[in-house]
Amino acid sequence: MDNANSANVNQPSTSTIITQQIAIEGMTCDKCVARVDKALRSIPGVESVQVDRQAALAAVTFDSTRTNIAALHESLLAAGYKPASKTN
Repeated sequence: MDNANSANVNQPSTSTIITQQIAIEGMTCDKCVARVDKALRSIPGVESVQVDRQAALAAVTFDSTRTNIAALHESLLAAGYKPASKTN
């Protein structure tokens, strides 16, 4: 093992990147998809957004140390859409 990697061997995983699916009401067109995408991407800590209009879902990958579900929901509400955490 080289010295560059030896410092990381005994450190616990501190992964804070999570992906959350959010159900979204009110998306009726491609412009809505663009607005939802822009609203979610504007939040610091959001790494990726995939919006599916037909399924009425957004999959958001974010750093949970920088933002949270409540902030994502608030951003969607401010953009004019009604969010809800998807339950399986």
